[in-house]
Amino acid sequence: MHRIALLVLAFCGAAALAQSTNLPSRADADAFRNEAAAQYRRILAGLSAKGKLDDDDILLGRARRIAAGLIVASAQVRPETSTWSWEIHVTSDASRGAFCIAGGKVLVGSALVRRMDLSDGELAMLLAHEIAHAVADHRREASRVTMESDAAEEVRQAEIAVMQENEADRIGMALAHGAGWPTSSLLSFFDKLAAEEPPGTFSSSHAAAAARAAAARALAQKLGW
Repeated sequence: MHRIALLVLAFCGAAALAQSTNLPSRADADAFRNEAAAQYRRILAGLSAKGKLDDDDILLGRARRIAAGLIVASAQVRPETSTWSWEIHVTSDASRGAFCIAGGKVLVGSALVRRMDLSDGELAMLLAHEIAHAVADHRREASRVTMESDAAEEVRQAEIAVMQENEADRIGMALAHGAGWPTSSLLSFFDKLAAEEPPGTFSSSHAAAAARAAAARALAQKLGW
């Protein structure tokens, strides 16, 4: 097994990784990626119409250069990802943060990068976290919840969301470190998240930023980085 895959096992544990890689059938996966690609095209078209797509050449170059190494690292964890049609785009639309959906479709908001003043290593951690969601096939179940979901289902989906975000932190750190980024820059990203989150902030989909930073530091120390 490749070194990066071993790092992912160390971060997530064998059971968690097995759950994350309990992947759907080829036909189901292809259909889901096609649906995600169509959604991505709609998002890009809307941003382009507003003149807010790929309108920061410097950030676009940075994001694509950094993502290239993370894509190579991802293929060591999940070889299938080497066949995906990866795309990396940026936008100045302030309502957009960062995401990577099924099939390797990435979007990064320049407002987020500028607000956090992200170094290349910190941007690598942001991208790695988002890419980890796609590598681990996250959000599949949540994307199929209907508007008729009851309160118990909403609670269950919130629990799944938090679990997936924590797992994306762990897998993302392994991917970024495996791509050659130093631990200090990866931890710095989490420290910046914690510094800008007001005390007492509640999110139904993410653990507190301070807790995420502490978990990242503990995991890094555990692996002797």
